[in-house]
Amino acid sequence: MARNSWLGVLAMTLPAAGAMAADGAGGGAPAQDRLLEEVNVYGSGYRTTGTKSRLMPFEAPMSFEIYDSELLELRQVDSVNEALRYVSGITPENRSTVTIFDQYTIRGFESYRNYYDGLPLQYNGLWNLVPQVDAFATASIEILKGPTSVLYGSAPPGGMVNQTAKQPRGQAETLVRTRLGSASLRELAVDTTGPAGDSVNYRLIALARQQDGQQRTTEQERLTFAPSVTWQAGSDTSLNLNLYYQNDPEMIPSTPLPALGTRYGASYGRLDADAYAGDANWAKFEREVTMLGYKFNHAFSDSVSFLQNFRYTDADALQNNTYNRGLAADGRTLLRNAYLTDEEISGLVVDNQLALTLQHRGVAHNVLVGLEYQTLDSDIRYRDTFGAGTPAIDLASPDHRQINRRTLPIDTYRQSNDIEQTQLGIYLQDEIRWQALTVVAGLRHDSYESTDAADFAGAPARTEIDQDELTARAAAIYTLAGGVAPYVSYSESFEPTSGVDSLTGAAFEPTTARQIEAGFKYRSAGADLLITAAYFDLRKENVVVNTPDFMQFTQNGEVQSQGGELSVSGSIGEKLDITANFTHMDVSVTDNPLDPALVGRTPVWVAEKQASLWADYFVSTALRVSGGVRYIGESQIDAQNTDTVPSYTLFDLALSYAFNDSYRLGFTVSNLGDKDYVGACSDVNNCWLGAERSVELNLNAAF
Repeated sequence: MARNSWLGVLAMTLPAAGAMAADGAGGGAPAQDRLLEEVNVYGSGYRTTGTKSRLMPFEAPMSFEIYDSELLELRQVDSVNEALRYVSGITPENRSTVTIFDQYTIRGFESYRNYYDGLPLQYNGLWNLVPQVDAFATASIEILKGPTSVLYGSAPPGGMVNQTAKQPRGQAETLVRTRLGSASLRELAVDTTGPAGDSVNYRLIALARQQDGQQRTTEQERLTFAPSVTWQAGSDTSLNLNLYYQNDPEMIPSTPLPALGTRYGASYGRLDADAYAGDANWAKFEREVTMLGYKFNHAFSDSVSFLQNFRYTDADALQNNTYNRGLAADGRTLLRNAYLTDEEISGLVVDNQLALTLQHRGVAHNVLVGLEYQTLDSDIRYRDTFGAGTPAIDLASPDHRQINRRTLPIDTYRQSNDIEQTQLGIYLQDEIRWQALTVVAGLRHDSYESTDAADFAGAPARTEIDQDELTARAAAIYTLAGGVAPYVSYSESFEPTSGVDSLTGAAFEPTTARQIEAGFKYRSAGADLLITAAYFDLRKENVVVNTPDFMQFTQNGEVQSQGGELSVSGSIGEKLDITANFTHMDVSVTDNPLDPALVGRTPVWVAEKQASLWADYFVSTALRVSGGVRYIGESQIDAQNTDTVPSYTLFDLALSYAFNDSYRLGFTVSNLGDKDYVGACSDVNNCWLGAERSVELNLNAAF
């Protein structure tokens, strides 16, 4: 398999990075060698995100991409948000200064949900405790665009991001990384792996990081510890035990600013990139996450194998924050509410996969039968001042130390929630290969139940969901002579929906989505030119809509996203690799009977036009110089589309220099020109400024 064949073909943005290849500097090898390096690092339990099989992205009839750890390291990526900056079809970093979750839109639809090693990072979908996995512990980031419920159950319609874990290896290797940078960045990280016996390999990842936040008075801190062990019990059986522990004593919650002063000039001008509407005496988000899991893999024969993937999650988070109630008449005094969220979650998920390989009259069938079960319990305590005793802040001359924690009437409003969620999914997939034709077809049935026992300021309430849904996918790709592979696919997804139709009294059904996609993939004979193009029509249906006064709700809204994505990757000469991406979408509300004024409007968070260009120049075997430019088109300032958030263009730079086989220096600059911009707005009272320039230097020592 060509090193870049499935990265570049499927909208890969940094073409010199090898997908799932061994870590290394890469160097200045000729272009063809860079593209044709063999991919040979797989664990026995690895199955790709797109099909839960070994079908690689170039062979798959869908938009499916993989970005490996070398790419993440080159750009000094810490989060999924940062990793998605150059991916077509995705509007990343809607709230780039917020670190408590990764928020992005895929093909026009918002997502907070990530997956880790094929299982969801469990999240109740309602509150603020969202587990994250640091990029340093990640072997690759795999992106599947379009509805994914046929393999993964309930999910947003735009697609999913899966982080694969670094696996134990049989060869002793140790990497020590030190990093310094702007905003007082300090980091020390260790990644060591090797044999612990004749049939046991280990891996240990540890990281400590501190940095000031972009907003004044904010900070972020992270401690990560991730050991894992793989026991090869025999030629046909392996067991991987893994622990992921992350303690984030300081994180940056979402504290928005008004459009006046960010999107629009105020009487005092415009706010600087470090503007902050919070208070240092009431600004905290601390999170602790422990995930304990295993992967058991057994081959009964050459044609029958079984994989069980299990994880238990225990996490808690405490947040002290403020949100605004709009500006006073002077246009500079921001009225605020202070609030507290105290959250705990515990859950487990297990995915059982039985894979069978069959041959019949020259046709190969890779059949996958799966049973997935997950449960999540959440306990939430919420408090709010509702403005009582909460000082306003003068944005023109802010004082970030006004709140007195001892006298703040945080119990003005009290709420608690006890949420229990379960999902049971049974799925079947057949991957059919006949000569140059590959067909993937699947069905899944999910049963989802949820109970939310709440107490709203002494008024108890109980909300229950009991919903079933059947989802399907059918796709085909045909490889023609000359390297062209046209494909077509149809896929579905669902999301559980709570509530009752105020017009009919009937309980809501799941919100569903369906997508039709067609495109082609092209790889030249020498693999020095890679092209992918895709057109999609994605419709989210059974959307709950409401009247402008929120007095009536019904479930027959629809949002449509249609558009195209194009990526071209190639080598120019022996030393230069270039990848260019372009995305154009048309996302709009197509049905809303309770608020017809929204029909034809584009939802917030979505940039309908995007483009990017990245180049890697291999000066020598030791020095690589990389640079990129990314354009994010305008988005809407509110649901009514009364105005837009302007487009912006940012430049990035990355250098990598290998002194020898053991020591490598990395240098990156994001937002090279230190451009001030607004990342996104949800309405005129809630906007988020974009990420300012970041300069980072790292030294890697490999032994």
